[in-house]
Amino acid sequence: MRETDFWRITLDTNPDTCNLNCVMCEDHSPYSDSPKLRKQQGRLRPNMDRVMLEQVIRDAAAIGIKEVIPSTMGEPLLYPHFDVFLDLCHELGLSLNLTTNGTFPSPDKHHNVEYWANRIVPIGSDVKISWNGATDATHSNIMLGAQLSEHIENAKRFIAVRDSWAERHYCSITMQLTFLRSNLEEIPQMVDLAIALGFDRIKGHQLWAHFDEIATENLRNDIVFAARWNQIVKYCHERVELHNKTAIRPFKLDNFSELHIDNLDDIAPNGRCPFLGKEIWIDPSGRFNVCCAPDQERKSLGEFGSVAESSLSDLAQSEQYVELMNTYQDHPLCKQCTMRRV
Repeated sequence: MRETDFWRITLDTNPDTCNLNCVMCEDHSPYSDSPKLRKQQGRLRPNMDRVMLEQVIRDAAAIGIKEVIPSTMGEPLLYPHFDVFLDLCHELGLSLNLTTNGTFPSPDKHHNVEYWANRIVPIGSDVKISWNGATDATHSNIMLGAQLSEHIENAKRFIAVRDSWAERHYCSITMQLTFLRSNLEEIPQMVDLAIALGFDRIKGHQLWAHFDEIATENLRNDIVFAARWNQIVKYCHERVELHNKTAIRPFKLDNFSELHIDNLDDIAPNGRCPFLGKEIWIDPSGRFNVCCAPDQERKSLGEFGSVAESSLSDLAQSEQYVELMNTYQDHPLCKQCTMRRV
């Protein structure tokens, strides 16, 4: 059996609940199937119930998990039991790694940015705020329902609370984007904006094009855009290096790597999976998942059981899981994954 070192778990608590319609989103894009159709096909997922939430988080802590991520599909702050999620992290000493769309919504209208910040920051390792433009037109055309001015105001308020906690507990704040043709020329401005607002880093991912309608947004299917991306990567690294010469707290770029012009189909030749043996995913029904690939495609990797039927520890050591760890580099889905690291 290959050695594993699980340290993080993602709970897809509410993947089908969101208040935005980002064009690249697997479930909430205007190009994705409607909730009505997905329900008819049995693909509409319910929220994770409170009993399972508590069971999984307690079991995760028991096997040595240190960090928990609430749903990265859908908006986690809309999960009805998100306060319970936070309470469990406090009780068990678990760090919270959060990705939010930046609108800071809540099922209860009295919850606002400051409420969430004061609940999240004391246990937060990192908070990623989704952001996809330096102009309102670009930002709102990619993240349908969002406005750049509101994102900026919300970020300022959240970061102000983070700064007030900094001496007691430091929670990093990340601006997170998808690298697209639509926002390519604004990425340097986004780096400047992130630095000015007090973010700690900017992180992005190359597009996983779920729909034909956004295939032309992919930087990797045209050598002209790939070459322009490489130029922008160099500029951003130079910009950050200059900033960091005098910065009190260094700013970071994550996944700002040049593309291989002669092999654009493979984002990271011979790259390793950053998840297998390190991170666990649990879907709302309790299904044990192995990574963050699109749900329907992820099923091609195999069936790995459910926490409704087996312990988290047993699932993480199953023969099927160990076999995938040993063979994933030959799997077609893994070969095209945009998350692999060199």
